[in-house]
This record gives sequence, structure tokens and C-alpha cells, in this order.
Amino acid sequence: MTKLILLVLLFSIVSCSQKSKEQSVSLSKKLSTKKESIKPETKIDTAKTVLEEAFTDSTQVGTKGKFKLTVNQFKSDDSTYVEINLFEKRNNKWLVKQKLEYLKDGITNCDAELTDFNNDGFNDLTFQSSVAARGANEIRKLLIFDLSKKEFVLMKNSDHYPNLQYNELLNCVDAWLVYGGSSTVFLKIEKDSLREFAGVSLDNDNREIYTIDKKGKRKTVKKEFVKDLEVYTRYKNYNPLTE
Repeated sequence: MTKLILLVLLFSIVSCSQKSKEQSVSLSKKLSTKKESIKPETKIDTAKTVLEEAFTDSTQVGTKGKFKLTVNQFKSDDSTYVEINLFEKRNNKWLVKQKLEYLKDGITNCDAELTDFNNDGFNDLTFQSSVAARGANEIRKLLIFDLSKKEFVLMKNSDHYPNLQYNELLNCVDAWLVYGGSSTVFLKIEKDSLREFAGVSLDNDNREIYTIDKKGKRKTVKKEFVKDLEVYTRYKNYNPLTE
């Protein structure tokens, strides 16, 4: 009888122990499953880029109807930049041919313009790139359209010369620099740069006409005193002097 009671007690202890282990394993699985289902925290991107200005043209750039140009000015938290996209039409679809980006000041508008600067019959692109010390000086980057490459070529030093325009009389580019006086500068397009070859400088009652050779050597052609000289005069030619 005593042996029977001992056997019953032993069986009860073993059963309870086994049940406790099963409950522990089950609880562990539940906790493990719950842990795996927790999703990681999603990071929020706080950087913002705002489109401030947009320009689009498909009739005045390159061969009419075959190219499209977009010039967009964006402002982010720490910079302002211009994005230029040149598209070429192929099989009735616009495909990106060229993409350019340039940093600029955050004050002026982009104000993109298409004008022929080298008299090749194809319009070139300019846009305001920075603020000048004097309001009369408009600073622009100049990009020449190269039909053989079917893309724009940046004139690297174009923003050194304010108020750029095509000079029909001399078939060149000229610039007008305004300071205490002013200077009309005559420039030739050479590869990816503008080369200064002549100019007229006005300061107080003094006027200087000069030339610059390909090596950068400056030569004064004429320097004279002119009473009541209007120092804010832009010239079309330096020889003969023509306003």
C-alpha cells in the first residue's frame, strides 16, 4: 500500500514538472513571435526642395521641333541651384540629351533667355547666376548651343562680364561694366571661354581705347581727356569709336 501511494505521488510530480516546462516553452514562443512582429521606426526626411521658377521652350532652341529645353530654379534648406535639361525628340518621344546643374545666389530670379550670341542661326541660353555689387550690372551664365554635339557648352568665364549681348556690328559679344565709371568690353567666343580683345574705359573725364592680343598683352590705342564726359556710355565699336 505504501509503495502504491509513493508511485502515485511520484507520477503527479513528474506530470506537473512536464506541464510547467510546456507552459514555459509556449510562453517563450509567444514572446518571441511578438518581438519579431515589431516594425522598426520610420525615419522622416525633413529636407525640403522647392521649385521657385520654371522655363520651358520647344520652338526656339536648336532645330525647331527637335529639341526642348527646361530651366528650373530650386531652393533647398542650404542652397539655390538651377537645373537645365535639354531633350531631343526621337520616335515622337522626348529623351534627355543633356542635364546640367549650377549653384546660384538665392536673391535673383533665374530669368532664362534664348538669344543667338555667335550668329550661327541657333539660339544660346543665358540665365541670371549671381548678384553684382552694383544694380546696373546683370550677371549671367552664357551657354552656347553646339549643333554638332547637340548640346550646350558653358562659357566658363561668362559671369565675369556683366550685361552681355551680341554685337551685330563687330560680330562678337560685348559686355558693359558699371562702377564709378564704366567700360565696354569686346569679346570673342573661343572654345568654352570668352576672350577679351578690345575695350573702351571711361573714368571721370578720361577715356581710354585699348586692344588685347591673344597672349593677354594690353595696348593703349588712344587715351584722352574729354570735358564733361558721360561716363555711363556703352559703345558698339572701338575703332572708329561708335556709340
